[in-house]
Amino acid sequence: MKESIFMPVMDQNFELHYWTKEYQSDGFGVKPDKLAKNYSEIEPLFRLHSHDAMEFLVFLGGECEYICEGNTYQLNPGDIVVVPPYAVHKAKVKDFETYERIVFNISKPLLADFLSISPVMNESVIYHKKSGSHVIHLQSDKLLEIIALFKEVSHRLKSDKENHDFALQYLLFQSIQTILNPESSEPSHHIVNDPDQRLLEIIDYIERNLTATDLNLGNISKQFHLNKYYFSHYFKNNMNVSFYRYVLLKRLAIAVTMIKQNEIAMEEVAQECGFQDYSSFYRLFKKEYNISPKNLQKKHKKN
Repeated sequence: MKESIFMPVMDQNFELHYWTKEYQSDGFGVKPDKLAKNYSEIEPLFRLHSHDAMEFLVFLGGECEYICEGNTYQLNPGDIVVVPPYAVHKAKVKDFETYERIVFNISKPLLADFLSISPVMNESVIYHKKSGSHVIHLQSDKLLEIIALFKEVSHRLKSDKENHDFALQYLLFQSIQTILNPESSEPSHHIVNDPDQRLLEIIDYIERNLTATDLNLGNISKQFHLNKYYFSHYFKNNMNVSFYRYVLLKRLAIAVTMIKQNEIAMEEVAQECGFQDYSSFYRLFKKEYNISPKNLQKKHKKN
């Protein structure tokens, strides 16, 4: 069975994926030999997922609703979705024939390097996380600048044998700095739903207690003085995902991060991520990613 495309592992410090009228790339900016013609086979791949990289989606055209951490946005060309690590998100595309976007993923270590040398970038990342605002609208000239920078990255990836890591990272740094600079963008006003304060408190509570084994529907309902069945219905209606799956996606993404670090035994990974036992962790991990935790570890070490 083919591994899930949502496996939150990058073999490089970053990935660049195009989906434009010219071509669709399956990885790292490389143009595939044949265009995807049967769009009905592609659509099911756009489902809720979570990963440990930060993601920027540059929306170029078509009709698309974007769901991120309970917020639903109606995207317009020039919008950029800023997806923090471990955020649960997905794109709902109406027509793949007209859909155009560029997705850029950057690993946490490389992002940390960028943030350490750019106070403005660091402040912007903190702001977006605290405010729960995930979409910004880029000025037209800045959008063209971003597209040009990404095209240069893609060109270097496909033409240079050694890729010149320093040059690539400098281009990427320029791209992110432009996106996150308040002077080149403004908040998007295309949010479809506006989460209430209680939902924001629930999301914050889950994040702070994510790896606790007693984080379950019953206990969190009591924490917020709500009936368990009402809470379940309320959460799913507002977050577009059940409480159980929301927590599971985040825990699995954290588990992948720990597996990549390869510092503790797999049984400890399961325990540290809030799973009751290794067998349930193994079953859920394999079901989500179509690869076992230990085989992923072997694959990552080999890469």
